[in-house]
Amino acid sequence: MDTVKDVLSVAQAIYAQCEQVKCCKCQSRRLVERIHILMWPIETFQAQPTKTVSPQLEDMLQKLLSSLEKAKRLLVKYSRKNWLQKFLKASEILEEFSSVNEHLSDAAEGLSLLLQVEQTFKESFQRDVLHRENDQDFEADRMSWEEMLKNSKEVRDGVENIWYGVTQMQSKLEEVLQKLDKRPKSTIMDVEITEIEKRFLTKWTFLKEFESHVLYKGEYHKSSVAIKVFKTPVITSTQKVRDVFRKEIKAMKRFESPHILRLYGICIDESGSRPEFSIVTEYCEKGTLWDVLKNEPDIPWKIRIQMALHAAIGLYRLHQTGDKSQLHGCINSSKFLVAEGYNVKLSGFELSRTESSFRQKHKEKKQKEVSPSAYVSPQGLASVNHIYDAPSEIYSFGVVLWEIITGKIPFKGCTSQEIYQKVYKEGYQEPLGEDCPSDLQEVINQCRNFQPSKRPTAEAIVDSLWTISSTTTDILMS
Repeated sequence: MDTVKDVLSVAQAIYAQCEQVKCCKCQSRRLVERIHILMWPIETFQAQPTKTVSPQLEDMLQKLLSSLEKAKRLLVKYSRKNWLQKFLKASEILEEFSSVNEHLSDAAEGLSLLLQVEQTFKESFQRDVLHRENDQDFEADRMSWEEMLKNSKEVRDGVENIWYGVTQMQSKLEEVLQKLDKRPKSTIMDVEITEIEKRFLTKWTFLKEFESHVLYKGEYHKSSVAIKVFKTPVITSTQKVRDVFRKEIKAMKRFESPHILRLYGICIDESGSRPEFSIVTEYCEKGTLWDVLKNEPDIPWKIRIQMALHAAIGLYRLHQTGDKSQLHGCINSSKFLVAEGYNVKLSGFELSRTESSFRQKHKEKKQKEVSPSAYVSPQGLASVNHIYDAPSEIYSFGVVLWEIITGKIPFKGCTSQEIYQKVYKEGYQEPLGEDCPSDLQEVINQCRNFQPSKRPTAEAIVDSLWTISSTTTDILMS
């Protein structure tokens, strides 16, 4: 684990050094953002109770450490140069930053395979993203240069030589990008949400049977997936299903996030006498958040706070998409799934209209341990006519946060009427326990505030949990 500590230590030094950079600020900032994303799986791995480093992972960590050392030296170098020196050596700068970004991209691809990091993490290091951002940085530099030309006699005197350097930089950019384009790309990165041919779904393993569908684990383009195969669909017209699916896909593309369950697509098998419909999503090894909290009562504090943060990011991504707030409509601990490394992902709202085309109307068995009323806001408990809105959903999420931190069942053994009496009539909040950090208690209690106007937004929750995650001491995390 010494290599992991060294990697995190160098990353922290890079964050600090970035503040000292006098020129190349756009490139430096993007570099630091990519390094910050790369540290997510490293920090998650460090937090796991069992931390066995395979020879392959050790080798990848050593390569990552070497890349980070190069990045650090690069930032130190450009913390000592001014803007004029930057433009005089424009071509050299581009090559240096492109080289470091290329090494980081290699590290991201390696980590994505070894640690099974989710799709969105890998997309942060896609070649086309790096190309586009390099173009944006170059354009920002050009605009800054034109502005300085208007006000600086010193620059105007050397304009011909400097613009020659800029022209050389453009040529070098094209050369570097051509080289990058020739590098092999991961097939997983190119997978789009689509209709999937059944032959591409391999290694089927039965997981569980429900009244409306059967759940399998399988593989799609080398990624583990969950395959939900529906029984006796309501609609047998494949064209109608495809039409509904295409409309929903346009909407679903907006919700891509590391902490929202990845949707790969639908599969329509027409080889039999009746068409068979399936929905394919990413596979989360640990099951629902509710299952994890029930089966693993001794999860360390640090991981619990990480899980709370992941869940909040998923909800925030849903709420902030588009001009109007997009609501989930049924937030509880069973709507969050947990992947390897305790990565939490919001689910339960994907392709609702497409799925209704498949699903017969069955009365699914509810989990008896948790009353649905436990997640309902005081106003919702008081009136069935209460309009479900963002504050209502934040209250439900506050109960989920309470579950994550305590590991307990909300209002265990209480009937809906008893919950109504406690929550609405008495303004009761279930306690968090004295071992819960005070700032974390404050966030969760704000979410469960009786007054809707006093509940925070999903964005505010994410900001608070980020701070708590960064500042909570090792003593509390033990």
